[in-house]
Amino acid sequence: MAFDWFYEPNVLITLPLFVGGFIVVSCAIVLALRPMIGRLVDDPKDWDRALAHVISTFGVFFGILLALVAVSVYENFAYTRDTTIEEAAQVGALYRATAGIDPAVGDPMRASLEEYMRTVIDEDFPAQQRGELPTASERQVNELEALVHESDAETRDQQVELTQVLATFDAFVESRRARIDATAIALPPLLWVVIWVGAAVNAVLIAFIAVKSRRLHLLVAGLLALFIGLVIFVTADMDHPYAGAIAVDPGAFERVLEQVIESPQ
Repeated sequence: MAFDWFYEPNVLITLPLFVGGFIVVSCAIVLALRPMIGRLVDDPKDWDRALAHVISTFGVFFGILLALVAVSVYENFAYTRDTTIEEAAQVGALYRATAGIDPAVGDPMRASLEEYMRTVIDEDFPAQQRGELPTASERQVNELEALVHESDAETRDQQVELTQVLATFDAFVESRRARIDATAIALPPLLWVVIWVGAAVNAVLIAFIAVKSRRLHLLVAGLLALFIGLVIFVTADMDHPYAGAIAVDPGAFERVLEQVIESPQ
């Protein structure tokens, strides 16, 4: 992943550094541009009145952009979380469904399912946290598919049970594919360019305000930078659903493994 430096450290380190750096840069822009504004502006009232129209118009568009991006990122995160929970539930349902088929097939399937769960927890999720498509659990899926096709039903009841197993297996495969595909979910790089350009323009516009008190000017710029920095940080942290402080973890698989597979029958 190109941004390992952002996602790997603890949030108690990245959050203060990111937001603090955002505030420092914004205040530095104010300090750099204040002397120029003082020399160029003859009538501060007219200047601020004209600048207010520019800032209000820009603020509307930039605010809408940040809101839409934040909502889109959260929807991607929620989708990833739901697909993970769905897959874990399908594995639990498949494990229980195998109890009604021929033990010669059902026992190996349950063993493969338990191994699959441990592989997903120990290998798939760490790979997805690194932004890599997981492949470690493919072997167990292939084994399960072979066992399902080897199943044979002699009675009507066995046919019903086998049909249920096949339907659950198909749903499990679809959920697994959705979880894996979610690894590549991210905002387009061009959209991040627009966000960063907008943040820079916002800092420059705040610096253009003709404020006599330098402390007050820095306070206004710092508070606005604090909020925008927090919004951008949270958005960037959720942009990769399996990495960062706000991430989809294997908790759903761990619970199914503990409560369904490892629990006494």
